[in-house]
Amino acid sequence: FLGHAQLHRKGFRDELDLKRTIVNLDQRLEQLLMHPDLEHWSPRVLSQGMLASPAGAEPVLVIGVDPQYERFLSKFDEGLVQGHYLESASAKTLMVGSKLAEMLELQLGDRLVLTGIEAGTDEMAQELFRLGGVFHMGTREMDQAMVLAPLNTLQQMLKLDLQLHEVAFRFRPLDRDGFPRTPVQLPGDDEENELQLWSELMPALNVMKEWSGVSMTIISLILFFIIGLGITNTLLMGLYERMFELGVIKSLGTTPWQSTRLMFYEAACLGLVSVLFGIGLSVLITWIFANTGIDYTGIEFSGVTFQEKIYPELRWERLVQYPFWTFGFTMVASVYPSWKLWRMIPVEALRKRKF
Repeated sequence: FLGHAQLHRKGFRDELDLKRTIVNLDQRLEQLLMHPDLEHWSPRVLSQGMLASPAGAEPVLVIGVDPQYERFLSKFDEGLVQGHYLESASAKTLMVGSKLAEMLELQLGDRLVLTGIEAGTDEMAQELFRLGGVFHMGTREMDQAMVLAPLNTLQQMLKLDLQLHEVAFRFRPLDRDGFPRTPVQLPGDDEENELQLWSELMPALNVMKEWSGVSMTIISLILFFIIGLGITNTLLMGLYERMFELGVIKSLGTTPWQSTRLMFYEAACLGLVSVLFGIGLSVLITWIFANTGIDYTGIEFSGVTFQEKIYPELRWERLVQYPFWTFGFTMVASVYPSWKLWRMIPVEALRKRKF
């Protein structure tokens, strides 16, 4: 619904002031529609209002859209649970959220009265609609307080002529961070409008994305610490199980460095086998989910509801970076068992002979 970027009049999103429509709309649209990576765009009008039915009335956020543009940018058509999508920008039908339909006890075809404020006179404006569809997006705010109305009909009701409050854009292709590869911006002399990327529209989600690298580093350090403890424990168990045999070879003239090197070799073999097995398993699991996807649809996170499956992507640098660190931590973990073997006294080791 948000798109990758949105065009507004400066200050509009603070209070949703009807009078703050986009300045020089045609000129700005002409410039932005020439962007080489633009895939879809959708014009919108936004207004706060009151939706009334015979069962009651509820405050709502009304969004006027042109269905021939909006269906390619948002997922309202896929979220339909009853009825049909908006037929045209001049129709007299509305789409409401599932929770709102339940609160107002609505059925398809019911008459609804939408009340708003005219942009020019600040007087009350009302329009009669019929319920054409009910959507469920999985977000409480959208399902409980959002209404989708035909763009032209809402513009006439609010006396906005052909003015717009918002234009949403979707771009392809995107870089790894989810931004258009070719920078998109307004001319420097435009002091009335603002073009905001999704990172500004959803700052909480952007902060989460920026901190994902830090959280991954912390998790990796914890995992490496656990791996180190496990390897140290394994090597120490092997050391105490073979205490007598190691005492024999040291009695035969093996130097401390030679015996210690044996422990390092064991740790290296253990780390190498673990790395190869881990790479193979990670490639297999990533390949499976890259084809089937991970289904998080309907789950809300940081104000955003997942509408599609997530398809993981294999980053080959990870297959070098993490195995390298794993092998390094394995060798570090072998230092303490090697030190124990270095200081081992053959006579004391031979006393641990097994019968």
